[in-house]
Amino acid sequence: MVSRNRLCVLIISSVFPPEPVVSSQTSAQIAEKMAELGHQVKVLAPFPSRPMGQMYPQYKRGLLQSETCPQGYEIVRCFSFFSSVSSLLSRFLENISFGLSVFFILLFSPRADIVYGNTWPIFAQGLLMLACKIRRMPLVLSVQDLYPESLFVQNRMGKGAVWLYRFLRWLDILIARNCQSLIVISEQFKKIYVQDREIQVEKIHVIPNWIDRDQIPVDPQNYSIRQQHNIPKDAFLVVYGGNIGVAAGVDDVIRAFQRLLDKENIYLLIAGDGSMLPECQRLVNENNLTRVKFHSLWPAQETFSLLKAADLLILPTRGEQAIVSVPSKLLSYMLSGCCILATAPIDSEIARIISSSGAGWVISTNDIGALANCISEISRLSLDERGSRGQAGHNFVLKHFSKSTNVKKVVEILEQMGDQRG
Repeated sequence: MVSRNRLCVLIISSVFPPEPVVSSQTSAQIAEKMAELGHQVKVLAPFPSRPMGQMYPQYKRGLLQSETCPQGYEIVRCFSFFSSVSSLLSRFLENISFGLSVFFILLFSPRADIVYGNTWPIFAQGLLMLACKIRRMPLVLSVQDLYPESLFVQNRMGKGAVWLYRFLRWLDILIARNCQSLIVISEQFKKIYVQDREIQVEKIHVIPNWIDRDQIPVDPQNYSIRQQHNIPKDAFLVVYGGNIGVAAGVDDVIRAFQRLLDKENIYLLIAGDGSMLPECQRLVNENNLTRVKFHSLWPAQETFSLLKAADLLILPTRGEQAIVSVPSKLLSYMLSGCCILATAPIDSEIARIISSSGAGWVISTNDIGALANCISEISRLSLDERGSRGQAGHNFVLKHFSKSTNVKKVVEILEQMGDQRG
């Protein structure tokens, strides 16, 4: 569908370039496409701080800062607290402060024809929904993770917090029912919103996150990650790249490597940062795992050099976390052309994507012995067999998770909702 009207489009994004996060890129690409089609586009986003939790040097902290993007849309940077540590309090302050900034801006700004929100759950989403309700602006909300389920499976709610779970679930239902449309990233999410939240199926659209192969950062030095960490060229290198948080399950991978001490040619490289990094480093040091390396200062331009150095990319998840979220690192893994080993429930979206694509293997979570055995078995496979799986994943992500296909779907929804208002 092509919109007959020039729409006033407001995009609320809790991350935005130059932050190297998938949601920041997808929001920017939606803004760029809407502007390209002749719509008036404004983006509200925090001052950039990801992934280090610190202000980028080219910005000065303030309440508001406006900038015009070369692609033809306006970006308004809003005040919010930065989350420099992965704690509930830090994340809540970041969440609620950005939500309040957006709430008051929307109350006193000209009404938009359509609002697209890709912001923090549940509080920032709730404040956005409330502002849109007061101003009678249609809201299309992107759901990247299921809350409160995600908090529950990470054991972040504490014992006896049934009342909190019920309150947050009620709030999520309230938000969903007051949106004109929901965009969810998997069929599993849609099923939960329809069956558990009782949201009308007609208002839910499944559009996965995507990746733009033209924006893949290139390491200008083309450095050798193996040489940097004294990893032999002929070693079998397992790589994890991403957030080292509670839900990531990286410590389980380390425990699996404790059972591979006799496999002297197998190395593990853990790249990233997060709340569980000190614990992971402690595990390695206490058990003298000299073939486990850390790469914590990880600029975006090193991403594909690092992933391509691997013989096997590992994607652990913990418990039921893969049911309530789909890690965006999966797309980067697949695009790198390396085979993947994931630990996830068999009915999760991660398992479906890896199985459908033929990109690798999926085993159950919380089975450290099976994980160690599987790594050992894969290390004995031929280079051709591993390479064919990696190539299958690469081809699959280009076909099903491309920018051109999925941006178009989002734009069509925004134009349809905006025209209905007019």
